[in-house]
Amino acid sequence: MIAAVSGKIFASSPGRVALDTGAGIILQLVVPVSAYPQLQENQKVTLHTVLKIKDDDVVIYGFPRPREKALFEKLIAVSGIGPKIAMSCISAMAADEWAAAIAGADVARISSIPGIGKKTAQRLILELTGRLGREEEIPDANAQLRADLISGLANLGYPLKEAREAANQALKEKRPGAGFEELFKAVMKKMQS
Repeated sequence: MIAAVSGKIFASSPGRVALDTGAGIILQLVVPVSAYPQLQENQKVTLHTVLKIKDDDVVIYGFPRPREKALFEKLIAVSGIGPKIAMSCISAMAADEWAAAIAGADVARISSIPGIGKKTAQRLILELTGRLGREEEIPDANAQLRADLISGLANLGYPLKEAREAANQALKEKRPGAGFEELFKAVMKKMQS
């Protein structure tokens, strides 16, 4: 695995950078289109990388910031999201914007990205809730329980935003040691009233 690559930019275009490592090798990296203005020729940079090998194709994805790399890895871990769509996602919104969109269950904003439909946006929200590092409402210890509650409510047809709010409220009010079943029953009572 290649964690990062340092060198001088030999050539750049939107979405691609050729990086001279100084060891007689020029690597071609796929980068977010949004990073193009920052990556100028002859500039020395360090790009945080993810190496992907599929069939006969070897691709190195490069990111100016470690947070973008972490977001990319989380996106491609979601079913139905490949590296190409993940790069579109990162090009469309910064990591902080992603955290806000996931925290706010903003299906409309996420589904406005090319290649992401409404159902995929909902799946991204469900799977990335609590995993992007900006969940102020609930401590990380409750992240899995929170995701399970939201998923259960969404599966019953409740809108994601309402499901998130109900799960947050239930976790704030929970008694120590309360499990999923007890919390889910409490949430259902509130949702039906």
